Amino acid sequence: MRCYLLALLMLFSVGAVADPSWKPFPYDQSAYDYSGDKLREAWPRLTRGFGDYPFPDADWVIETATHNPKALEMTVAGGTGFTGKPEEAEAYAAKLQDVWRLLFRGDFAQAKEQGLALGVGGQVPAMFAQVLYAMFLAPTQEEKHRLLEEVIEYTDQAGELVQADIVAMFGRVYAKARLGEELSVPVVLKRGYTSQIPKELDALLARQPQQPFALALYGGYEAGVIRKVGKMVGRMTYGVSADKMELYFNRSFKQADDLPIGHYEYANALTYVYGDDEQKKVLEHLKRAVAIKPISAMEALEVAHAQKLLKTQEQLARN
Repeated sequence: MRCYLLALLMLFSVGAVADPSWKPFPYDQSAYDYSGDKLREAWPRLTRGFGDYPFPDADWVIETATHNPKALEMTVAGGTGFTGKPEEAEAYAAKLQDVWRLLFRGDFAQAKEQGLALGVGGQVPAMFAQVLYAMFLAPTQEEKHRLLEEVIEYTDQAGELVQADIVAMFGRVYAKARLGEELSVPVVLKRGYTSQIPKELDALLARQPQQPFALALYGGYEAGVIRKVGKMVGRMTYGVSADKMELYFNRSFKQADDLPIGHYEYANALTYVYGDDEQKKVLEHLKRAVAIKPISAMEALEVAHAQKLLKTQEQLARN
């Protein structure tokens, strides 16, 4: 067990220095300052896509360490400065909160570096930062895929510890879903994504039945399969359907209809499933996405992406 833990820690330490090749956040960051108490005050809004996600204060650190002795052992072995003593929890929590501040501000390379330096507790925002960079700022599709595959590797190596955090669970299945959209069908089948994605989403929704991000991702998965293999094969082979796609997105919107990614993912899903037949609804949801005022760097990138999609769809509508 000790050798396994040390090997795992070595894996998590790879790339624990901010990558100078990562491009900086391209927009004004002044609106995403969550210094001091502003982070706690804004936390429910910042994490609304994940549902009821706990604020990482000292109480959370102690509770997590108590209920996850394996995670604590790895954190201690990683030389993070936290050994499980209650009097150390406040300082550790402060460092962890700083990682989340970096993430919400758009300092993704620093968030990854400082998150990995905190061991297990910091790996969640660290990998979250990497997913965001991969999706919106990676310079090439090859680099995007590499970064997403690395996220999957990190979480797979963590084993059962992933189940202790809903953001970690979501991050892994999100990375697989995004890769599944862009890789060829034979590669997706070989990697087992077609069975892993619904299984992991079912497990996540069993924990949090109303998580907006997970529900939207499930709807997008249904649409993505239909896009690749068609409605009939999708239904008979993979159990997906347009009705289920609509149901998942409707459930997501009922929980939070102010998430930019939810609206543009639905717009994409409508195009995948119906082609041009739902163009009016596609435009409606893209316009709703771009009208949302972002409260974090993540949402700013999502709104910018929605603006690009809207421009493309408006050009198609004019032709």
